[in-house]
Amino acid sequence: MSNFAQRSLEGVFLTGFGIACRIYRPLRSWIGAAVLCLFILMTAAVVQVFPVSNWDMLAYTATAIEPETAGAADLHSKTYALVKANVSEGEYVTLTEDRPYRIHQARDADAFQTMLGFYRLKVLYVETARVLSHATGTVEAFRLISLLSVLAVGAVLLVWLGRTGTLSYGPAVAAFLMLCSFGYAAQLVSPDLYATFFLLLAAFFFLERWDVPAALALVGAFLVRPDHLAFVGVFFVFAAIYGPGRWAMSICFAACLGIYVWLTRGADHPGWWVHMWFTHIEYVPTLKDFDPPFSIGAYVELLVRSTGRAIMGFSWIAVLFGLVLFFARCLSQDRLDLRSKVLLYAAFTSVCAKYVVFPHYETRFHLPYLVIMGMILLVGWPRQQS
Repeated sequence: MSNFAQRSLEGVFLTGFGIACRIYRPLRSWIGAAVLCLFILMTAAVVQVFPVSNWDMLAYTATAIEPETAGAADLHSKTYALVKANVSEGEYVTLTEDRPYRIHQARDADAFQTMLGFYRLKVLYVETARVLSHATGTVEAFRLISLLSVLAVGAVLLVWLGRTGTLSYGPAVAAFLMLCSFGYAAQLVSPDLYATFFLLLAAFFFLERWDVPAALALVGAFLVRPDHLAFVGVFFVFAAIYGPGRWAMSICFAACLGIYVWLTRGADHPGWWVHMWFTHIEYVPTLKDFDPPFSIGAYVELLVRSTGRAIMGFSWIAVLFGLVLFFARCLSQDRLDLRSKVLLYAAFTSVCAKYVVFPHYETRFHLPYLVIMGMILLVGWPRQQS
């Protein structure tokens, strides 16, 4: 039997909770939108004030200024000078002296130039930075892309929630973005968040039955990060099977595939296996004449190693498992509309397919697919409840 103190404490709590609920219910959409907006603005502020300096910013800067340089030595010196002027002394030491690979790249202009084949493929990302650099400077342009991508992703999610009458779920969306390392992806000089904007826009357009704008947004995501060709191809397959957007997605996939073949021939990309080896097995000092033979054993080893790193240091596997469990336990597959089903299946299959083809262990590489799945399930659940 509870005593007087326990009953009093519970009474105060329940009274306060009841008052809060009465205030919240009529304003829940406004409060949900405000919380999500606040989270997006806080993320943008952190990106502006506390950006992260990763080594890739050197390679992207070099790729952006490459047409304006006279050769490997000129490109190398200008790139490192630009980055040095835009990071702290400690960050620059980390970028140039942290490990043998970075030391070698900082000293060998020819070796540094061989790395740029990995980065030239991100055509739209680099071209956007070139355009913005006329007003801001090259390094600042890449940081500005990250900042604008944060705001653009937030805008798409707000419109998505507003169109589906689920603005009250804004706090849940903000929490989900935290789980998906949204803030970390935003702080880096990386095309991940820029591509995420295009993919979320494509998903929203597709659900709104605007197939041509959806296809154009997918092309944009592909041009920012060509590895999203996997999603475009999987999306095309599911659209062809189920019907919605079949022709638009077919043309989109054909266009992206043709552009990919053209890009890989003209950008000096070293190829899939060399990229895999370099990323997951060994950071070789130069890619000149580097051509390791394909090995099933090495592939299995790097797959296991990447999975271990993903489990120990990142959240995307747990988030993906949670989404699958939520879908299995809380939603009825038969009551999910056809377009949502196509998009959900395509996003899930893409995560699995891309990991098998190229096992990225960081959550930021899977961010757009997790958010698409989360939004579909978040919108679908209240609809099925009602």
